[in-house]
Amino acid sequence: MKLKVGEIVTLKHYSGKKINKGLISSINDENIIVKPERDFLIYSFFDNDPVVLGYENENIVNICESIITGINYNQNTVAINIKSTHSLTNKRITQRFPVSLSAYLTHNNLRFFAYIRNISLDGLSLCCKHEHNKGDIVNIQTIIENKELVFDAKVMWKKIGKLGFEYGMGFHMVEEVFLDRIENCLQFLKMDQESAINKLKFDFGLNRKNMAVNSVMN
Repeated sequence: MKLKVGEIVTLKHYSGKKINKGLISSINDENIIVKPERDFLIYSFFDNDPVVLGYENENIVNICESIITGINYNQNTVAINIKSTHSLTNKRITQRFPVSLSAYLTHNNLRFFAYIRNISLDGLSLCCKHEHNKGDIVNIQTIIENKELVFDAKVMWKKIGKLGFEYGMGFHMVEEVFLDRIENCLQFLKMDQESAINKLKFDFGLNRKNMAVNSVMN
């Protein structure tokens, strides 16, 4: 990973549908400090939220599965910890794909809010404040590409997170048509990320200059 101060990156957070831009203002051993563009609603952020950070390096598009570790509302910046980096070049769609999606889990007639951090053709990883047990079958509802997805998943593993529980889930008794739909959604997300990052390359110089000026003024 070759990120540096002053570089513009893409940001995708579940609070908004579009991919936004951010300017890297500082880097330390654990976090990257990013100043989002003005119209990105930082007040929708919460600690431990998933966020997808994208950048281009040597003509290779990369996206990072990340979490928010701190929010500075006065400076309009977020601290982001990168968990893993994935190259979109020759990326097999069966591999896990970093996402930031809100979701609802239903179990024993109780409904809980959750957010999805990554997804593949086999299952997904998500976070929820409510505890479920390994082996539980839960119903999940989320939206990808403005399309609602409702399916059952089985808890394969769980661990305690900073603000709740993290789960690895496998799709449970889903039909082939559902997996085709998931693959189409992942292909769309992949192309959306590539398009957003390639657009940054087109107007990189102007964007960096304007965002640097705004960063100083704010």
